[in-house]
Amino acid sequence: MCICPTLGLKIGLLILIPITAGFNAAQVAKDISIWNEVKGSNQVILIISLALSIVITVALIPLMYATIRKIVLIIYVVLYFFIFYILAKLIILLVNVSIDNPDKTAAHSWFIACWFISFLCMAFIILYYIRLHDLSIDEDFAN
Repeated sequence: MCICPTLGLKIGLLILIPITAGFNAAQVAKDISIWNEVKGSNQVILIISLALSIVITVALIPLMYATIRKIVLIIYVVLYFFIFYILAKLIILLVNVSIDNPDKTAAHSWFIACWFISFLCMAFIILYYIRLHDLSIDEDFAN
């Protein structure tokens, strides 16, 4: 059970969604700017990272709508997108740090900052989903 107030989680998530989108946009810009500097397997990893960032930025749009309207199913689906995104970015981070200097790979400073903010957004999504799920169970129990 989540003891957080629903309104606080909703406001926190509504503040964090645009911040996450901004960090993802900054990472996309940084990825495009270092496109010609990376070679070989690092370029493939950069393309995967770029695609993941674009997909999660697009997924933030229905998340914003679902957060405002309290639509649990959309939040649940976007949560799976975030879980896949966080795990994929973590694998990219670990691979790039073990291969070479992170500044010369896809794991640059914006990548790490974006991963951290996205992880924080995912944590808020989980808490908000748990809270909405608890409220729906309470309503079903009352009826």
